[in-house]
Amino acid sequence: MSALLKILFFIGDSLFLNTSILLSFTFSVGSSSSNSDKVYLLVFSNLAWLFLILVSNPYNLNKGWSVSKTVKSQLAFVFIHLLVVASLIFFFNRRYSLIQIGMIYGIFVPLFFSWKIIVYYFRKVFTSELLIRNYIILGKNDVSYGIRKHYLLNPQLGYRFGQYFDLRNSNQSIEVVREYCVNNEIHEIFYCTSNSDESSLKDLINFGLDSLIKVKIVVDSLPNQNQAIQLDRFESKPGFDLAIIPLDESGNQLLKRIFDLIFSSVFLLLIMSWLLPVLYIIIKLDSQGPVFFSQVRSGKENKPFKCLKFRTMIVNKDSDSVQATKDDPRITRLGHFLRKTSIDELPQFINVFIGNMSVVGPRPHMLKHTEQYTKLIERFLGRHYVKPGITGLAQCMGYRGETRTVGDMENRVTLDRYYIENWSFWLDIRIIFLTIVSLLRGSEKAY
Repeated sequence: MSALLKILFFIGDSLFLNTSILLSFTFSVGSSSSNSDKVYLLVFSNLAWLFLILVSNPYNLNKGWSVSKTVKSQLAFVFIHLLVVASLIFFFNRRYSLIQIGMIYGIFVPLFFSWKIIVYYFRKVFTSELLIRNYIILGKNDVSYGIRKHYLLNPQLGYRFGQYFDLRNSNQSIEVVREYCVNNEIHEIFYCTSNSDESSLKDLINFGLDSLIKVKIVVDSLPNQNQAIQLDRFESKPGFDLAIIPLDESGNQLLKRIFDLIFSSVFLLLIMSWLLPVLYIIIKLDSQGPVFFSQVRSGKENKPFKCLKFRTMIVNKDSDSVQATKDDPRITRLGHFLRKTSIDELPQFINVFIGNMSVVGPRPHMLKHTEQYTKLIERFLGRHYVKPGITGLAQCMGYRGETRTVGDMENRVTLDRYYIENWSFWLDIRIIFLTIVSLLRGSEKAY
């Protein structure tokens, strides 16, 4: 089960548990319970719930379990919680009626299971259209065979095996692997070769970035426990998956997504809630046309998405193909100010909130420019390995606005690639800080 799903279940279960307790006090006929009784029971129940989660990890459900086994496991967990709460109540000599305790779990248990069924149902609906993940394995050993067995036993994961490659064989070089991946639409490469050649591995990782293929190094022992994540397992233990690109690791993805949600939510509530009505009126008075400008741009894995901005130009047919230039006649009077201050980019926090952008990442380009620069710059496509951002390392280093030469774009790509290969949470914080400083100083390229 993913970390995000575990957090979602924990929040929901805690909410339903406390709601059930409060409702039991509300509907208990003739109850003489005081406010202190409510507080004691709420504290007991929540501490017991948290303790049991830390000890038994009830959300770590095995994909191979049957429905009956899963239900029994969850019922057992709830029953143990009841026993712990009862013990605490007895220890502290608190008096609650059996009817009230029964009412708590009579309300909680149906909510506990209904909540999980609903989440699983919608998760299945929203993931039903996901494409099969084609993968290949480099190396032939116990670890590689374990990975193959793992996905054979777990067809619900959607992984389809392509082929084994043995780089020790002179007929199976990195070039052969590249050609096979391109011709067969491979999504992931498991690198299980021991005593690997450093230059070959580096070439493979660069190829993965350029082709938007995830490369995973899998070993049978860990050099450093803190740098590794384990494969999602069934019964086997195929090895340890070392994260090559930091944002390939699920923990880092979760951390970045939580930060994006918190940052965008706070910004939308505190800033956009009053700024949007003001700008709506001013933009409408300044020129004819919509308040928002929606442009299709290249997102993660080069998938198109609608990027939002405040409209800064008169409505024109070239807006999706021609970059803004200095003294561009299409820019409105208000548009000059919005672009100079980067206020026009603020609606992209909506994109961040819904999940097709991040606060920090490579800036998204128009589809036409992605197609154009992919042909001119060898490693251009690698910048689409992660979600695009409102700001990025290239922007805070001065590479923003119009790209007049291929060299300007190459510098952007170099910085974007550095960001992807060296991501950390504190790098994101630093980029945000440098962006604020850059905005306060102003930029001659902001037009």
